[in-house]
Amino acid sequence: MANISPYKALYYNNQTFKDLTSLVIPPYDNIPAGDEQKYFNRSPYNFSHVLLSKGQNEDYSQANDLLKKWQEQHILKETSVPCYYLYQQSFEAYGKKHIRHTLMCAVELQPFSAGIVRPHENTYGQYKADRLQILRKTQCNLSHIFGMVDDEEGVLENIFEKWMFETPFLKAHTDDGTEHLLWKVEGEKYPEITAFFKEKSIYIVDGHHRYESALMYAKESGAYGDANKPASQILFAIANSFDPGLIIFPTHRAVKKGYCASLDLTAIEKQYQLLPLAPEALLRFVEKSQSTPQFALYYANNLYLVIPNQWQNEGESMGRSVAKLSVTWSDHKFAKEFCGIDDTNRSQKMVYEKDAKALWEKRDHYDLIIFHAPPAVADVINVANEQKFMPQKSTYFFPKLAAGFTMRRIG
Repeated sequence: MANISPYKALYYNNQTFKDLTSLVIPPYDNIPAGDEQKYFNRSPYNFSHVLLSKGQNEDYSQANDLLKKWQEQHILKETSVPCYYLYQQSFEAYGKKHIRHTLMCAVELQPFSAGIVRPHENTYGQYKADRLQILRKTQCNLSHIFGMVDDEEGVLENIFEKWMFETPFLKAHTDDGTEHLLWKVEGEKYPEITAFFKEKSIYIVDGHHRYESALMYAKESGAYGDANKPASQILFAIANSFDPGLIIFPTHRAVKKGYCASLDLTAIEKQYQLLPLAPEALLRFVEKSQSTPQFALYYANNLYLVIPNQWQNEGESMGRSVAKLSVTWSDHKFAKEFCGIDDTNRSQKMVYEKDAKALWEKRDHYDLIIFHAPPAVADVINVANEQKFMPQKSTYFFPKLAAGFTMRRIG
């Protein structure tokens, strides 16, 4: 199944930079518009200067020039031999402390149709074109695809425990309070890792656009299917799908004023159960995954638990894994049928928010609010296995991988 390997990493010189806190950044697509300058200003060596566009017609030539300059100045170094990297993130979520481990490695690019690397989201052309352009210019994998693998027996964790006796190779803290630690080991010492993945599929958590862009680049450059060419692979950071530190936040929806001022509750009750929900129960609801589709609705000073009737009947037409998702019913059914919101006008009429408490405090600013419980990791895997796609903004895995720890040359 999956072909993985260690890789030679480009990394910030850890003799010069003892801590990468001022250098690493969130993934490019998780930086809110307007926040780019914050990272540009942190350091002349902040990774944003490479990864983020600085203009509307950016062709990423400056990113390529900067990477070369930093290597010449020994700001960046390269490992002498291919290595695996253990990436540990320590963080707080839902009022508890968590630790998540991922394996940084290179993964052979395969089309999704092969079932080796499995997606759960649709992709869009403009984002793929942007990431393809930065690949062409820099000839470098600049960040990792976030993936997961089924490892119920904890095979990888048993290996990781041996590595953590060493001093971390790189470290940083990010603005969300997460501590990031990285260890490296020579890949040739652990052939069992490659053997483990030969029996596994890898599920993409975040990075669908970057993966497809890398596949496009591999094909256009003649590297696809040629293990001797670095561009035939892409960087991944792979978690165990059974890791309790694999945390998902729900993304709530709020409809802006004037776009759904009147709801026909009688019509809604023909398709859904509307059950009164106490405000104090809302914060408990948004922290626990549900086994059946249901969402909370705030409208006209009332809070309801909304449960679709006979949702199982939709399993054959849309796929059981998708029919089971609460966001399928809130987005593709409820918001579309009763508020007239679809993919053509979603950005105009709807806003997204991960903080349920903050959204509740601003409830008077919206016509209505849809609150979700977090999807389960198993939901993502089931959708991918059924070769279906989740609705837009169904999952928010927390914390995100920090960009800037290791890169990989493919040119």
